Amino acid sequence: MARFEEEHECEEFNDWWIFSYGDMVTLLLVFFILLFSFCKTDTEKFKSVAESFKPVPPGSPFFLDGKEAVLEIVAQNIETSEISEEVFVTIDPRGVVVSFKDTVLFETGSADLKPGARKILDKFLAYLFGLPNKVVVEGHTDDRKISSRRFPSNWELSSARASAVARFFESEGLKGERIRVIGYGEFRPRFSNDTREQRALNRRIDVVIKPQAP
Repeated sequence: MARFEEEHECEEFNDWWIFSYGDMVTLLLVFFILLFSFCKTDTEKFKSVAESFKPVPPGSPFFLDGKEAVLEIVAQNIETSEISEEVFVTIDPRGVVVSFKDTVLFETGSADLKPGARKILDKFLAYLFGLPNKVVVEGHTDDRKISSRRFPSNWELSSARASAVARFFESEGLKGERIRVIGYGEFRPRFSNDTREQRALNRRIDVVIKPQAP
């Protein structure tokens, strides 16, 4: 008669650590997948910013991410452009401020653009066409009083000069809803008005390229 082999009891399972190890390996895999996806996003942003170093043609629909970084790049491009000798570029909380000397754009006591001013402003417009940002045109004078039939004070002169620049921008195709005009007269000097040179620096048109709203 056949004898059945005795059944053996199963050994007790003591390797519970393998489950924790498996969980840890899974979490590490997820972590590295997330890390890779973040790196890929940063690379795309880097490519986008790098593209902005290329010249932007007038009327281009090419808009950029990372607005503050883009404005810094725009400022650098203007400083190395053909009009760099005619402007002074700064960056402050308002945005990129491009300052035009009054003698570049206007005759003394006048708010009519010089013929040569139009060529300079045309070259500057190429940067504005390539951006969606709003623009503020600010007129500034020195502290010497003016009293003429057309301009009873520096308020009128600074406002008229800023308006002349804004009208030119609009006539060349920049949408009027993007432009704001302010005349500050002598009340926003960049330097003290103690010397002839300092007064000349205070007489200016500031074009402020505003940062995009988040």
